[in-house]
Amino acid sequence: MSLHQFLMMAVMCLVIFLLRAFPFLVFRDASRQPPPLLLYLGRVLTAAAIAMLVVYGLAGMCDFSHPRFSRLLWALPATLATILTHWKLRNSLLSILVGTGLYMALLQWRG
Repeated sequence: MSLHQFLMMAVMCLVIFLLRAFPFLVFRDASRQPPPLLLYLGRVLTAAAIAMLVVYGLAGMCDFSHPRFSRLLWALPATLATILTHWKLRNSLLSILVGTGLYMALLQWRG
């Protein structure tokens, strides 16, 4: 690894750390409450980012030149299994394992 790459990674780590620490530094006083918009974004932004990543990931699996062999056909039931498992059991690790396992099993099953 070159010095340039190391310095780039160090700067990125520092920026991420400061961005994560910023709200705690600004609102450490009990008298200063965060604005309602910031509280709203804190509630919805994580779910919105995850939903966007799921849609992006599933869209990347579409192969319209050979729809019969599209990996999307196997990813959709696995995604549904992941969602249902997490909805029922509220265990992120287990739901990811179930979805990944089903996807791999379906890929192997298709031959």
